[in-house]
Amino acid sequence: MDRALTQNPQAPTEKARWHSWIKQYPAAPIIVVLLVAFSTLSPYFLTAGNIESVLIANSVIMLGAIGMTMVFLTGGIDLSISTVISASAVIAGIVMAQTDSISLGIATALVTGLAFGALNGFLIGYCKLNPFITTMGTQLVARGIAFLLSQGIAVKGTPLGLMDFSFVVVLGLPAVSIITLVITALFIVLLGYTSWGREVLLLGSNRSAARYSGINTARTELSVYLLAGGLAGVAGLISIINLGNAIPGVGDTLLLIIIGGVVLGGTSMTGGEGSVLRTVLGVAILAILTSGLNLLGIPFYDQLIIQGVLIFVGNGLAQHLSRRR
Repeated sequence: MDRALTQNPQAPTEKARWHSWIKQYPAAPIIVVLLVAFSTLSPYFLTAGNIESVLIANSVIMLGAIGMTMVFLTGGIDLSISTVISASAVIAGIVMAQTDSISLGIATALVTGLAFGALNGFLIGYCKLNPFITTMGTQLVARGIAFLLSQGIAVKGTPLGLMDFSFVVVLGLPAVSIITLVITALFIVLLGYTSWGREVLLLGSNRSAARYSGINTARTELSVYLLAGGLAGVAGLISIINLGNAIPGVGDTLLLIIIGGVVLGGTSMTGGEGSVLRTVLGVAILAILTSGLNLLGIPFYDQLIIQGVLIFVGNGLAQHLSRRR
């Protein structure tokens, strides 16, 4: 009897920890189920080649989703992030085609993304404009610039060194994926373990409380949109590496996927609830689902229905977690 009494207090603790982890990362059980299901249904799902292709194909989406996560945490939204990816790719592609300089191309992509991010951040943070309308305008401007400069066709002339980079493998992983993982880890630390990250969360949770606690809300919002734009610039450069050329419409279909990944991971669109790690899991769900359904030969439009249902689930989980918090 004494032995039972000494063990019972520990049992609820372990159960509480398990439930707490599930609440924190609701996408994790879904990932486990999908991995087991697709590895059973397709012998090619867990092969090295398929895993490598999934990582490369979703590197651009992941970077855009990290930027969107930061924006969501402040209670805002960035509709321009996908077209900024396109504009950054096109402008960087033109610079590299004319100069054959990879370093100039990298700098151009990053500066382009930062410029659009700074524009969004200034208008939203300092001019107090509505994020939805503001970033919709930026979205149109970025898309127009991408198609105007490229004349609607792929920008050729990417330096061979950059094209060869897509074949580089480090520690068994594509170099592009290594870059994405490093950036992801950096933003996990930045948002989860720094005072700036706490300011972002407080801003999204209670703007008035953030202001009264001495946080410069305008500057914080500017920094968030600036970083989101910078990530879009890096994503634009990676799209060139993956595709071999700068495609003016490369980001046109990515916005809903980016938002879906963030929401599916459990980050709330109303602000103050979420993390980069949740977004990683949300994007992983969509990546695993797309790869598995393709291997099983499921038609594209049927895949859209399944993805839409999962996004409903993710949105419901995010709202549930937000209410509990």
